Amino acid sequence: LSPVCLGSLRRAASINAEYMGKLRITKKPTEFRRFYDRGDLPLQVSFSGATRKVAWKVDIEKLDYHHYLPIFFDGLRETQEPYKFLALQGVKDLLTEGGQKILPVVPQLIIPIKTALNTRDPEIRS
Repeated sequence: LSPVCLGSLRRAASINAEYMGKLRITKKPTEFRRFYDRGDLPLQVSFSGATRKVAWKVDIEKLDYHHYLPIFFDGLRETQEPYKFLALQGVKDLLTEGGQKILPVVPQLIIPIKTALNTRDPEIRS
């Protein structure tokens, strides 16, 4: 290829990378992020020394799983902190403490799980 063609290809690749970067930044925020930013989720990050923990504002057993569990599963698409940490730890805590409340909510979890898998982002899919 001639130097002119190589230069054109490099510029096109640069523009494409810039465009793809903008697409990634402008992705639709998750329901989890929206609820957390509004202060509607009953948890917060608690720092104990050098470790992070989730501090629940209410007993997990008293939560409405039909409302909160799908929101936390939607948050599994998050890649930024503290959302990523809170969503993952929140899902773990809810599933650990949920008992009989989990099974009736499973149909509501299909869409958030499918959306997360369709992102094709290896960090999210793992």
